[in-house]
Amino acid sequence: MGLIKQGLKLMGTHAIVSLIQFIFIPPLLSIFENQIYQWLVGLVCIAMFWLIVYADMSKVGLDDAKKDAFAQYKGFIAGLLASIPSIILYLLAIAMEPSGSVNWFEIALRLWLIPYTKIFTTFDKMMPHIAIIPIALFPMVAGISYIDGLRKRKQILKAIENSEATRAERSKVNISFQK
Repeated sequence: MGLIKQGLKLMGTHAIVSLIQFIFIPPLLSIFENQIYQWLVGLVCIAMFWLIVYADMSKVGLDDAKKDAFAQYKGFIAGLLASIPSIILYLLAIAMEPSGSVNWFEIALRLWLIPYTKIFTTFDKMMPHIAIIPIALFPMVAGISYIDGLRKRKQILKAIENSEATRAERSKVNISFQK
């Protein structure tokens, strides 16, 4: 799959996860006023988001390794391409920050990065500057996940090799049972 197409697919995955979490996070966070519970929900949301990105990108890495089209940089570039909306919203939120009215770009940034909502609400005074951390982490998570696809491919090939190596031994066992 091409880099641009993979970046767009990853951006779509990000949008879908953000939409789903937009629906479910507010009710989950409002169940209890306990900060420990709210942090636990926030961390679970981040973990779910990263696991979805991991599953998506490691599958692409595995497929590319099967086709001999694997390049270690592909996952990082796809993650960077998928981060373009976040980067644009971040820059616009910074540009509009000094004004006294409502910063709609910061609100849009918070919605786009809703898996990190607990972090943003806790460090509200640092918004939108704290948003650069998840924006920078996204390409890294995507790239490392893509590289893990190659590791999975090597594991599969090693398992096949081990199976082939023990095939002759297993055949002998089957022959002795037939006698």
